[in-house]
Amino acid sequence: MAGELAAQAQAFFASTPELSLQALGSGVHVPSLDLAPYGVPVTHLLAEHNAELARQYLTLNQLAFGGIGVPRWVLSDLYLLPGAIGLLRCPARLLKAPARERLLLADEELAIGAACYVAPSLTPGLFVGVSLFSFLPGRGASAWVKLLTLGMVRAKRLRGVTQWDNPAVRVHSRLGPMRLVGRVPGGHDYDERTFVYETDLSDEARVARAMLRGDSPAPATRIPVTDLLSLGALLDRAEAGARLELAPPGQDDGHVLVREVPPG
Repeated sequence: MAGELAAQAQAFFASTPELSLQALGSGVHVPSLDLAPYGVPVTHLLAEHNAELARQYLTLNQLAFGGIGVPRWVLSDLYLLPGAIGLLRCPARLLKAPARERLLLADEELAIGAACYVAPSLTPGLFVGVSLFSFLPGRGASAWVKLLTLGMVRAKRLRGVTQWDNPAVRVHSRLGPMRLVGRVPGGHDYDERTFVYETDLSDEARVARAMLRGDSPAPATRIPVTDLLSLGALLDRAEAGARLELAPPGQDDGHVLVREVPPG
């Protein structure tokens, strides 16, 4: 089924041939990367010699996340030095207006359209989702830059942080069920509505079906994203060992879709 993911990736790029997949990071890590995840070629750009591209990423990250956008030193020390950022680049004319206005690029100048950074962890094969954004409307770019970045770093599992009411839940669930892990270690700016999830990437057939929204919908409990008491109780149960997950598409009409997975 790796071939199925490759076919889906080819179809995605065929729909917007002006997109290209690139990576920005320290050169020391190039031998550790897969520079053709699911058959998509990656151009690796050395962060040591591409300061202008790093500044463009910083500008777009801060535009996407406002007050919690990445500081410059964090970009250097904790993104580019230990890892690599996956980028979808395109002509600036394809970007949403706020990004075009912030970057001040001509129509055909090359711009970052979408980007994903996942941080390496102490556990082999496990990466931590740190930053995902897209300024390419209506193309499914967020899910693809996330999946291809994870493939590039050879991730087998992903732990991420998001909010119950964040529309990005629908993007994250494109890669498969989101198992609830618990609360964010050390807290979060949006602590009361934030949780940690994990996605298993080891079964490529399952990921391929998820990217197509191809799994038959399993029965799921609908909980309003505003019912923080009930949602907090789910995290208590998850931390105590219950296997709970957000079933794709994760969110629907102001509700999260939760199901319990039987043991074994």
